[in-house]
Amino acid sequence: MKISLLQPKIIRGDIEYNTNKIQELIDLSSGNLLILAEYALTGSLVLDSQANTQQWAKKTEEMIKRIKIPDNKIIILNSLKRIDEKLYNICQLLPTNLFQIKVYPDDTEQNNGILPGKEHKIFKLFEKRFKILICMDYKFADSIPSDDIDFFIWIYHFTKENFSSKLNSLKEFVKIRKIPMLISSLVSDKNFGFSTYIDTNRIVSLSSYEGILEIDF
Repeated sequence: MKISLLQPKIIRGDIEYNTNKIQELIDLSSGNLLILAEYALTGSLVLDSQANTQQWAKKTEEMIKRIKIPDNKIIILNSLKRIDEKLYNICQLLPTNLFQIKVYPDDTEQNNGILPGKEHKIFKLFEKRFKILICMDYKFADSIPSDDIDFFIWIYHFTKENFSSKLNSLKEFVKIRKIPMLISSLVSDKNFGFSTYIDTNRIVSLSSYEGILEIDF
């Protein structure tokens, strides 16, 4: 199995532009599982508390339908999505019907009507088992079971201010759990980039440039 962490250089709020940038990286990637950061199509809601979240959800749904997914590939794409007239921060595993809802929305999200999910699911793809944590979910990672999984995926944005401290925390988490962690980030939207893979023996990061980090399992 090969995993591709896609690190696009996005423009906050320009959903059509960001979709095109993501498509470029999809077309260049060679992984079976392609992973994008939180709010990859829009930029962070935390940086735009006045954003029209309903409009974001509607526009991203339109753009997602335009994304061309190569055969035999799965894309983990995070966005806002309406389900049964309720709004969630969700990672869709396209083109399947699988998804993970953010279990612990932050204060900005809750103030914008974004509701929590109920649990962290175990996904099995390409003969590997994994769980997806979305941003604040990692704060509660110590209480999340990791039995019978091969790796964690953390959908997140590193910043210049938090990169070093988060990396140290992640190294300790991986050391204790003995389970690799893949972290997806962005270049722009005031974020630092540095999508990262961590296991007990090594750390590999993509620098603060647009690109793709690929790991073979």
